[in-house]
Amino acid sequence: MSGGQINLYQTNNGPCPYREDYSWYNVSFKTSKLTADVYASLLNQGFRRSGLSIYHPVCSGCQSCIPIRIDVQNFSQNKGQRRTWRKNKEVRVEHHPVEFNQEDFALYQQYQKDWHDAESIVEEIEYFDFLIETPVPTEILRYYLGNKLIGLGWLDRLPELISSVYFVFDPEFVSRRLGVFSLLYEIEYARFLNIRWLYLGYWIENSRKMNYKAEYQPAQILQDSRWIPFGNYQQ
Repeated sequence: MSGGQINLYQTNNGPCPYREDYSWYNVSFKTSKLTADVYASLLNQGFRRSGLSIYHPVCSGCQSCIPIRIDVQNFSQNKGQRRTWRKNKEVRVEHHPVEFNQEDFALYQQYQKDWHDAESIVEEIEYFDFLIETPVPTEILRYYLGNKLIGLGWLDRLPELISSVYFVFDPEFVSRRLGVFSLLYEIEYARFLNIRWLYLGYWIENSRKMNYKAEYQPAQILQDSRWIPFGNYQQ
């Protein structure tokens, strides 16, 4: 989609994965192509991407999903992050255009099964719809220890910003804190490209799965349609 009117639809996605006793509702639309300007505008309004779907939470009685972005040019690693960065200095990262291959898919399946206790085997079509189909320029980052693939990241790369889409890792290497390392790497990558903002999707204060994003400062959050310093957050 390069311009014109966007038709939004409300969807009921079932139980919220982050808050008990809540349902998850989005407004969303699907598109096979977005210009950089349109996508950047949507990110700046708090939208997020999953495959070809662009969505924004609109859950009744809940405003816990707060868009967050890191000011990478002013970011400084804390003590724990520096330790993780040093621990993974021998990890090699390769950048590739988004594509399907069997090794990536096998690691994604393993991650969902062993880390998220997936009750059923993830099918190729689910993986393809979620992480391979994209309306914007997307890179796959492959993390290797020697010749072993131990992590995969997906980044939407625009001229003025980067959006971190998803990351998976081999659970055998949990002690390396690869989720932390991958985000530190993305910050350094954005800094190398002279890009200021790395978008992380939603920060959720009371969610163990989502509140880690507050550890990367300085950051801004979107409240009342304005990007404000993270430290000015008010419930």
